[in-house]
Amino acid sequence: MPKNYNEEYYILLTDYNENTLYTMPLERSATRHFGIKKLNWGDEPLFFENCYKERDALNNFTRPITDVFFDATVPIINSKIRDKLKFLYLKDMQLYPAVFINDEGAYIEDYWYMNFWQELDCWDREKSKIETFTAEEMLDPDYLEDCEIYKYHLDSEVLDNIPEEERLIFKQAGGVKYIFVHQTVADIFFEEKATGVNLVKVSDFEEGMQF
Repeated sequence: MPKNYNEEYYILLTDYNENTLYTMPLERSATRHFGIKKLNWGDEPLFFENCYKERDALNNFTRPITDVFFDATVPIINSKIRDKLKFLYLKDMQLYPAVFINDEGAYIEDYWYMNFWQELDCWDREKSKIETFTAEEMLDPDYLEDCEIYKYHLDSEVLDNIPEEERLIFKQAGGVKYIFVHQTVADIFFEEKATGVNLVKVSDFEEGMQF
């Protein structure tokens, strides 16, 4: 009987609320093409700032700096979480130094970017809930390549063939390219009571529910 991995994995999501910190990389970091290639240790950190800094200043509003914040779907974690994750086997991903520059210009050097340069394609094409295609669209052999996935179902045949320690954290190749974590990793976030992140079990997740 196929194993139900949907109960073992969680999706890391932004904790959306009125105080959510939305970040963007500084140009000097954005041009380094992180997220698609491995970065060299010894090079400078990645730098991020509040993308609503100017608007927040006009409104005299300060967003709290959380334990975790996101660059699109990829988490940037604080050192307390990193110090627990670093002992795991991190396949195709590195915890790379990151700096958050707050609205006053202070550098907070306590963060680590989850830099993935490979993705894992392990969503079940038959059991996942996806967008509807016309018969004509389905004639294209690659019609599923960039399809929208509303509800993920993990493919047990793919995951059965990967040792558990090599799939504790991965970027999903299909859909929005969320970061999936095994229960082992999810427990670290829960134990730390990490702020800024919402962990949703794959079996419970449906696109849109996070907003």
